[in-house]
Amino acid sequence: MIKRMSALIWLRFKLFTVNKAILFEIISPFIFTYFYKYLYSLQNISTQNSELLGFLIPFSLSIGIGIPIIAILSEEREKNSFSALMLSGVRYFEYLVSLIIVSLFFSLFIITIIPLILNSKVSILNFNYFFSSIFMAISVCLISLIAGLLAKTQVMGQVISLPVVFITSFLPMLATINNTCKVIVNYSFMSLFYKYIQRPNFILSNDLKSLAIVLLWIVLLITINYLIVQIYRKEFLKL
Repeated sequence: MIKRMSALIWLRFKLFTVNKAILFEIISPFIFTYFYKYLYSLQNISTQNSELLGFLIPFSLSIGIGIPIIAILSEEREKNSFSALMLSGVRYFEYLVSLIIVSLFFSLFIITIIPLILNSKVSILNFNYFFSSIFMAISVCLISLIAGLLAKTQVMGQVISLPVVFITSFLPMLATINNTCKVIVNYSFMSLFYKYIQRPNFILSNDLKSLAIVLLWIVLLITINYLIVQIYRKEFLKL
């Protein structure tokens, strides 16, 4: 099992780095960050403010991690690579976990490098920033897995990815100007990250309610993924 998992992780890593379209999607968040930094410099506006980071991190995770996951899964379903892997002895659990591990690896780059590009006041070694971002990255991965598993074709995957990007990217920004959006964010998988961005002195252990909400979201998303996989397993066994 360990050898098979290692081989799958390596296969996923190669897919992320060799496929030019996916590689561009992973790199694009950093290009956008430099672009925003340039625009802010033209207006003599500091990029150190947490509001810009609060927009770019969710946006980057949805573009650089969410879209590639959906694209990979929808392509493999359309080309029946999914079924071929199952026939070769790969388990659904290994199939999905390998994709999550590689995605979280690239998520770490987004979480650590973007604050450095912006010269943000946020320290990448800050426990509260790191874990609130990681929890959000895990949720984005799980949501993208659901979207990718539901997409039967690449075109459908592209259509599904749009609301994923929009909700993840713009909902925290809309929460700053709309009370309804603020309530939604406070009860979403982005709750911890949003609280951290709004309060620089935010301490994770002091907001157990938000922590519980995020953990419940992760459990819910894992459960949904599990149920979808069970449906596919039954369909596969009928073949």
